[in-house]
Amino acid sequence: MKRLDTRRLANPRFCLQSVAPVFGENYKPGFVGFTYFGSGLLSRGIAHFTRWSRMSDIHVTGVLVVTGENAGVEVTEAGDVVKVDFGKYFDDVKTQIFFRKPRKCSAAVGLRISQTAVAQMGTKFDQLLLAARILEGSFLRRWALSHFRDEPGHFAAGLGSRERRWLGAELAAYCLDCQPEYADRGLLASASHGITPQELFEDEELFSAWNQEPEEGPKHASAAE
Repeated sequence: MKRLDTRRLANPRFCLQSVAPVFGENYKPGFVGFTYFGSGLLSRGIAHFTRWSRMSDIHVTGVLVVTGENAGVEVTEAGDVVKVDFGKYFDDVKTQIFFRKPRKCSAAVGLRISQTAVAQMGTKFDQLLLAARILEGSFLRRWALSHFRDEPGHFAAGLGSRERRWLGAELAAYCLDCQPEYADRGLLASASHGITPQELFEDEELFSAWNQEPEEGPKHASAAE
């Protein structure tokens, strides 16, 4: 019988280490931040419902758009699109935040992305759309699709068609899609209201390659194999 090589078990494929983010190096205006709250019930729930699309070893459940040093725009659990101080992420040991740079994001392009996000402040999160996204990833959704003639995602898409109502990933997707450099690329080729945080995080057509640009690393940076 072939003996199991236990040496590989001692060397995990992926590990995380703490890195203090530096504005202008790790993140800039127009970059997209992805968050994961290790102790947040809603965050863990979203991670569960997006597990079908998860391909990386990094889990993300929240999305924000960087607008300046220690500042960004995000959708709160209460339903508002607001300015956020990154201190609440940087200072929380149970929170992970990863920054990704849109491909060929110059200072001018980054400014346009951030200005688009700021312009959405004051809009309202659609709680009904959140319920739709949860249903879409559940057993009930798969059961419904097996009994009714419909395409995957149409249930959530119909509820998400109302303008100026955003989920976190949809807000970031909208800000990117408004720029000619990213319009209709990657996941943006379809309606933005069908995008989850995990799917957006993993889109290599929209964002620069993670392993080739270590300066884009997260607060808890990924290490190579």
